[in-house]
Amino acid sequence: MAPATSKVQLFILHALVPVICSIIIGFIFYQDGIFYPYRGTFQFVWSAVVASVFYYLLVYLRMRDALLGLLVLFLLTLVTTHSTSAVYILRDIFYVAGIGVSMYLYFRYFRQSADSNYAYSAVMIAGIYGLIYGVTVAVLMAFERALALEGAGASMVTEIITNTSGFGLWIGFAIGAGITIGDRLVSLRGQRVAHGT
Repeated sequence: MAPATSKVQLFILHALVPVICSIIIGFIFYQDGIFYPYRGTFQFVWSAVVASVFYYLLVYLRMRDALLGLLVLFLLTLVTTHSTSAVYILRDIFYVAGIGVSMYLYFRYFRQSADSNYAYSAVMIAGIYGLIYGVTVAVLMAFERALALEGAGASMVTEIITNTSGFGLWIGFAIGAGITIGDRLVSLRGQRVAHGT
């Protein structure tokens, strides 16, 4: 059994690599706009944090503990995005729940096939993430009045859903690539430790 510090190091490595991948991809497309919490592009940073940490909580802990971790991540989301009104709290509930569902679906149903193909994680998580993000925003658009978008036309709603689904695809791809890279780095580290180098 690995010592506690080793487990913590593995967890940090696993959770950090997808975040770095998402930041790099976000920066390529949106430059420093990804670092401003009031912009939609901030999802490239914070979604990656929530998704990668929750995914590895699922990997390393029991489901109950992983869900408790997701609740903590939700509370940190409220603080990070400065959500103080009921409208924004509702938005963040759907947002974090969408991330949680995406990562759980991948973890539960698709993760086993990832070893056979390096691109598998990136493509699968991108698809799941993009779909869940699109559905999440569509549900939020059903609450147009609560979100103060009562004057929004169909074209604006469609644009918001399209943009958010696009973010979801890229973030999902980055997180999936990060999970694959993190797994390979951990595997290489394990091989080096086994050989005493």
